[in-house]
Amino acid sequence: MKAALAGMLLISGCRAGGKEESGASAFAARELPSVLSEYIYLEDSDTGQVLWDARSTEQMYPASMTKLMTGIVAIEHIPDLSQKYMITDDIMAGLIEAQANRAGFLAGDEPTLEDLLYGTLLPSGAECARALAFYVSGSEEAFVDLMNQKAQELGMTGTHFVNTTGLHDDSHYSTCRDMAILMKYCMQNEEMVTVLSTLTHTSVPVKHYRKGLGMTNGVLQYINQENPLYQNFDIPGFLCGKSGYTLEGLYTLASSAEESGMSLILVDCHGYKEAHYPASIADAAAIYNWFREHYSRQTALTAGQQLGEVRVRGSSTRTLTVHAPETVTMDLPSDGNLHLVVNLPDTVNAGTAEGDVIGTVSLYDYDQLAYTADLHAEADCPRTLQGTLRTFAYELFVLHGRYVSAAGLLIIALIAGLIWNDRRKAHH
Repeated sequence: MKAALAGMLLISGCRAGGKEESGASAFAARELPSVLSEYIYLEDSDTGQVLWDARSTEQMYPASMTKLMTGIVAIEHIPDLSQKYMITDDIMAGLIEAQANRAGFLAGDEPTLEDLLYGTLLPSGAECARALAFYVSGSEEAFVDLMNQKAQELGMTGTHFVNTTGLHDDSHYSTCRDMAILMKYCMQNEEMVTVLSTLTHTSVPVKHYRKGLGMTNGVLQYINQENPLYQNFDIPGFLCGKSGYTLEGLYTLASSAEESGMSLILVDCHGYKEAHYPASIADAAAIYNWFREHYSRQTALTAGQQLGEVRVRGSSTRTLTVHAPETVTMDLPSDGNLHLVVNLPDTVNAGTAEGDVIGTVSLYDYDQLAYTADLHAEADCPRTLQGTLRTFAYELFVLHGRYVSAAGLLIIALIAGLIWNDRRKAHH
């Protein structure tokens, strides 16, 4: 940049009337809702914008969120979910002793593979997850290899699975960010979305349930229900999710919601309040509702939008008009805490060329920088005699209010003659 930034133009609080501030430090800090979870990751799945990040890349235990991977891998390896598959003693082995959550099928029952998928994702049935693994790969261990391959394919670099159920193992871990990647991927699969969005499902008749085994969604039973099982949490834009719990992992949840034009993926983990209290779902309600009330998808800048003017010294180009370089659409505060800051010099010198950086434009989300870009000169500003004299006279007599001496009058006369000559040529 050939001209130093002299003065600064600050436009702040643009959604609240254009109040001037001295800088970003004057903007209010964001006061997020109080939560129980230690690990949180909130992302707009359409744009990739991260709205809340608390220890999202640290290792944690995913508990039954694991079954999201079990379910999606099963779907991608089973061409016909209407086939039946029998629950065996091998599938059930050790589940009761491990106090694993089960849908309720027993050895000898022969549900459809679709029933097993619902049983895996709604009541978080360990026997259903195991059965899908046995059907696809012949064993849980072989199926887990497919799960880890899928994790690697999706870029879940902080994840390692050792079972299909989420039962605790020190070597079975993930991160909030990785589980968000998985949830986002699952939301692109129609079958997964259908299952996760279902409140109740009844299996085909089986040996131990002649009218079929009834199942209830372990997440949706708490959300937007007139008669909830434990406590109702209103989340108007909630779509679906998969929760989990172990003593080591505490309450976990991966979920999705549409709020104020935003497509949100939230993972909140390791939350606890009291026994049987769905801490992760309570946190999801607090987080989704807060962002619905305070944020929305907005076009904050439009390409070509005028952002200011800069006076040019010593050139026939008197001013440079500065425009926004691109359209910026983001999830931003809709409550007066979006700030547009334009930094421009009072002047640039002759010799500034088209494309030279002469300032910046920034967007602040509360007191956090959300976007910044350089502002460029949009025309060449060559040095000219006329421009030099005009600048001299303007700065001497207008800006500084100096006494007009005989020499000053002569300079003014010369400038007036040059201007008159320019105008005369323009008319011919």
